[in-house]
Amino acid sequence: MPELSFVLNREEEVCHDSIHLAPTPSWDTIGKSEHFVQFYEKDACLIDSVSAFFAKGFNKGEPAIVIATKEHRQDLMSRLSAEGFDVEKLKADGTLTSLDAKETLEKFMIEGSPDASLFKSVVGRLVERTSRRGAGLRAFGEMVAILCGEGNSRGAIQLEELWNDLGKEHLFALFCAYPLHGFKGETDGQPFAHICKAHTRVIPTESYARTGSTEDDRLREITRLQQKAASLEAEIAIRKKCQEELERRETELRDFLENATEGIHQVNVNGKILWANRSELELLGYKEEEYVGHDISEFHADPEVIEDILFRLKRGEKLHDYEARVKHKDGSIRYVSINSSVLWSGDKFSYTRCFTRDITARRKAEEILETTVKERTAQLQETVADLEAFSYSISHDMRSPLRAMQAYAASILEDYCGKPLDEEGVERLSRIQRSATRMDLLIRDVLAYSQVAKAEIKLSPIRLAPLVADILDEQFGSERAKGWITVGGLHAVCGHDAYLTQCISNLIGNALKFVAPGNEPKVRIWSECLDGQVKVLISDEGVGILAEHHDRIFKIFGRVYPEKQYSGTGIGLAIVNKAVARMGGKLGYNSEPGMGTTFWFTLPSGGES
Repeated sequence: MPELSFVLNREEEVCHDSIHLAPTPSWDTIGKSEHFVQFYEKDACLIDSVSAFFAKGFNKGEPAIVIATKEHRQDLMSRLSAEGFDVEKLKADGTLTSLDAKETLEKFMIEGSPDASLFKSVVGRLVERTSRRGAGLRAFGEMVAILCGEGNSRGAIQLEELWNDLGKEHLFALFCAYPLHGFKGETDGQPFAHICKAHTRVIPTESYARTGSTEDDRLREITRLQQKAASLEAEIAIRKKCQEELERRETELRDFLENATEGIHQVNVNGKILWANRSELELLGYKEEEYVGHDISEFHADPEVIEDILFRLKRGEKLHDYEARVKHKDGSIRYVSINSSVLWSGDKFSYTRCFTRDITARRKAEEILETTVKERTAQLQETVADLEAFSYSISHDMRSPLRAMQAYAASILEDYCGKPLDEEGVERLSRIQRSATRMDLLIRDVLAYSQVAKAEIKLSPIRLAPLVADILDEQFGSERAKGWITVGGLHAVCGHDAYLTQCISNLIGNALKFVAPGNEPKVRIWSECLDGQVKVLISDEGVGILAEHHDRIFKIFGRVYPEKQYSGTGIGLAIVNKAVARMGGKLGYNSEPGMGTTFWFTLPSGGES
């Protein structure tokens, strides 16, 4: 096969838009079976080469096939017309066939690769139909260049091979062309070599300058290009090493962020989540596709909080230890501490850099501590109130009988020293006795209250009916015999035997005591079952309790009526209140002055009565 020669023709060296001292191929030496490629930098120079290629063929009576882009086909037809060829006549008589490269590709490409049978059917028949016996056929194609431009260099090389196979069946000279800017990357080296190998000849770009026509000049130029290639290879090696180091560092950084123990995520200016690491997803229980791409507000429990966060970030603030509540996938609420800032590109909001720390355990501990403090404070306040009442009692109620005993004893000593006691002396001693008895009762009630308030208790099922029967027989037998006390149905409760006995005894005693003068007491005892609770009721038809006394009757020494009218220490109801609370129940009452009072307390059910 003859070599493709080059001549230095000053008239042909002028390319449109630029002037280059470049080798121009001599199309006279083209054989009838050639497959060569030209790399070009400017479209104008490509059109120069292709038009010269076809002009030589037309002058020899050879038909032509053009499979190119719309722009190149238009430029080529204009150039041929300018050189004196009747393009329309050439098309009409079948000498010139012009096809669109993209449309032709679509006829035989399947899933990114040219199909051999379809290529033969489309292009092979075209070549066979256009060929003339004894005459050569010249073709120009850009389908391979389009595939390379789309990044499908593999498809382009396969298509080049199909053209070579077709050349074994038909005689034609095929001119392929590629823009050189499509091969500037390091990864383009191997496809470039394959493309060159697939062609019988390679034509360099128009910027390949020749400084002279001698062999020495060509050797000098080749040496210069070899040095340039070696320099580029060295630079590529350095860049490749830098790229590998950069990729290694990026991998380490990605691993560091992905596996950080603190949640990290990025959000754009519209609140859309761009990325989240593993800890962030585990914190909320979501998969990546369930979290990334969604609006960040979907995962916050308080809309006003996330609005405030985004507002502050958009105006350039940095957030430090900003606490918020977020929603876990299982429906629970997690407390988090947020540190966040924005990456700005000039004045443009790129994305947030948000670090999320789970503080749920800490917040729950704080809440438990707060609750405990409140409970302890309430207990302390109650204890202080009891102490204040006790102190008041000591200074007033308990000291009163002591002063009485002291006064009456002094009087007896003064008036009856060495003399027998008369009626007046006996009365004075009786008063001393009553004061001592009251003092003893006060002390016993205070001790009882103290024991109820502090002693450890264990609750167990208790049948109320036999317990109430024993209390009535032992403490209120005569009153029951008189018909003052009636008992209805009673249910079992869960309580403490001693405390329950004291509660019922004190309430019955009050019901029998607080009756208007001249009236007989009427006391009724019964119970009701309410949703796993038993309500024990003790009602009377006594004097009742005025509304203004409702806040003090359960307080220690909270007397309502004077001792001269109704005896007592004022501690009984306080003991009942404390005992019911210690057993896990509630105490209350309903009262109407002059009509009577019903005290009640609730305790957990103890099962069957």
